Amino acid sequence: MKKRRQTSSTAARKPAEALTRRDLRPPPEALLGYRLWQVHYTWHRHIERQLNAIKLTHLQYVLLAAANHFLNEGQVPSQSRLAQYTKIEKMMVSKNLRMLEDRGYVARKPHPDNRRANGIDLTASGRAILRRAFNAAVAAHAGFFRAFGEDWHDFDHMLSLLMATEPTTTTRKPRHGAIGLEQGS
Repeated sequence: MKKRRQTSSTAARKPAEALTRRDLRPPPEALLGYRLWQVHYTWHRHIERQLNAIKLTHLQYVLLAAANHFLNEGQVPSQSRLAQYTKIEKMMVSKNLRMLEDRGYVARKPHPDNRRANGIDLTASGRAILRRAFNAAVAAHAGFFRAFGEDWHDFDHMLSLLMATEPTTTTRKPRHGAIGLEQGS
């Protein structure tokens, strides 16, 4: 029987060494990020339950509220402006605006300042569902953030600090480690 030479592709199939507890000593900031991630998903489930009664997702509510904000400011929102403002990926904005349009909550029309874009407008049904969703969101906020009491202002300030330091570009590709943390940092 001939022995096959081991190639790099077969070598890559060997099981990797397991990481030990000593290998996974992330700095406290990384643990805060993980905890923030957990809180985000807890919040997401909480508000989704509130909005489910009116058959809207949290993302759809955010898009309706953001469009309403721009319209109240005398601006015509576009899909790309909504994505930038809400920090939601453009494809998700597009997909959800299409759903909202199919349900009769938004209408697309030529944008007055950009002939390559569509302006987003709320229909009468869209404004009505937004009013109901706003009441559900207020109830969700009150219930979820009740634990802060009057200290919610401090938390809001801390979130603002984090948002202000959001990196806009990545100069190097991060190495993946446990729970998405960089190793060797």
